[in-house]
Amino acid sequence: MSRKDFNLLFIFFVSILCLQLFLSAKNSFISDSLAKAFQIESAKTLKSDIIYPANLLDAKKNHHPVLFIIKNKEELKSVFSQTFASIYAFIFYFIPVQLMLFFNGFFLLLSAYTLNRYANISVKVSILLFVCSIVLTQVIDLSEVPFTLFYVSLCYALWTKSIQQKNEFLTAITLLLFVLGSFLRLEILLLSSLVFLNSMIQTSLDKSFKNGFLYLISYTLAISIFLIWNYHEFGHPFGIRYLFNYSTGSNLTLISRVSNLFHILFSGNPTLGFKFGFFLFSPYFIYLCIKYWKQMYPKKENYIISFHFIVFLIYPILVGLSAPNDGITITGRYALFTIIPGIFILNHFWDKIKSDKFFLTLLLFSFFLNIFVLKISKESFKMIKKTNKIYESFKADLWIFYDQNISGTAGVHLLTQKSLSFQEFSDIEKRKQLLEVLKKNQIKSVYTFDFSKTVPNSFMNLKREIELSNVDFVKFWELEGYTCHSYQEVAFIGYRQCSLKE
Repeated sequence: MSRKDFNLLFIFFVSILCLQLFLSAKNSFISDSLAKAFQIESAKTLKSDIIYPANLLDAKKNHHPVLFIIKNKEELKSVFSQTFASIYAFIFYFIPVQLMLFFNGFFLLLSAYTLNRYANISVKVSILLFVCSIVLTQVIDLSEVPFTLFYVSLCYALWTKSIQQKNEFLTAITLLLFVLGSFLRLEILLLSSLVFLNSMIQTSLDKSFKNGFLYLISYTLAISIFLIWNYHEFGHPFGIRYLFNYSTGSNLTLISRVSNLFHILFSGNPTLGFKFGFFLFSPYFIYLCIKYWKQMYPKKENYIISFHFIVFLIYPILVGLSAPNDGITITGRYALFTIIPGIFILNHFWDKIKSDKFFLTLLLFSFFLNIFVLKISKESFKMIKKTNKIYESFKADLWIFYDQNISGTAGVHLLTQKSLSFQEFSDIEKRKQLLEVLKKNQIKSVYTFDFSKTVPNSFMNLKREIELSNVDFVKFWELEGYTCHSYQEVAFIGYRQCSLKE
């Protein structure tokens, strides 16, 4: 690697770090990233169960306050990759989870380096596509995306090198590693399967059926390890994420699958506000494919670029048809790893297209679209920071949240604060059981939270059978020996404190 490339990578890493600091990304712990924080901190303890400060108050483990942490085989587990959590817990053992996200840029740097080192991909091209694609918005907060992108880049680069050099042993090893990457994200199972398909096509072109048998063994072994381990650990061969996504009435019809595909590749559901899918986020890819369509057909002297086209065109379609939804918050994120074959394609045609004004205009469009999305993220992180400061003033033995949508706003406070997500205040039996447990464990002070009823929001407008502000809420606490203070609201949070009578 040249000194110029090294300097470019260093500037890129520092730029990502400065961007995260500017966005106040340290305050982004809500929803997905909060569940991952719990998972990583739990992995540091070498216990399979997720951290639960209020564990003694919830013997059946039905009321963990964090969204995406569920009960599986009588243990609390996150629906996200345990492999990712274990790797981060090991690498960053002495680093607070709030600071781990600041290493995202380092893994992007490693991605660009490995693509250059093993596949001779221009560092400039890699960085350009990281910045002008959906990748940038997905590596700001705590996520498995940066490390997984590095892992996929490494596997894809080594696989390309092995195909070019006709190194059948290296091809078999990379196929094995590629499939095992499915432990990081389930979509990699589809990506690695397409890489396997290309490997088999290559053996057919070279009439090397012995190599084909070797590749089949490598692929089958890796698939077997993945399926058997998941079934043993989570009770389903595709793992806990699959169980979570498809066990809640998500029996997708053909129409809904096609709809998801369209949203993921092009645009989101307009009823939730227009969102950009993968190819509208990065329209230059469509232009690139159309411009060089004639060169994508397999030719023996140039079949490597054809392999990249096969993966690039088929992978996002398979992802879109198999996805449980359209990505909801950011459509197109399920197809994120399409960026890797896309980098290889753009690098191949770079000299021909780098001076194309229309292509450069499309790149600028993607860059400014990223800026727009990041601006929204900054406002979101600013709001979370304010909310976290509000929670700091609520000192009590226990926090109770009406549901996990409101509890997520407390962020990393939930790592140490005893907290429950409890919606059954209208159920007399469950309510009495809860209060008995609280008194048994000498819980003297309790804050109960719900969304404000005066601030308009889809979550906040939920109607409860027993509202936090209602006199009925006070009555049943008083019957159990607690005194409740008046209902209060601050920002979008409604709360009431109840204390055990002396």
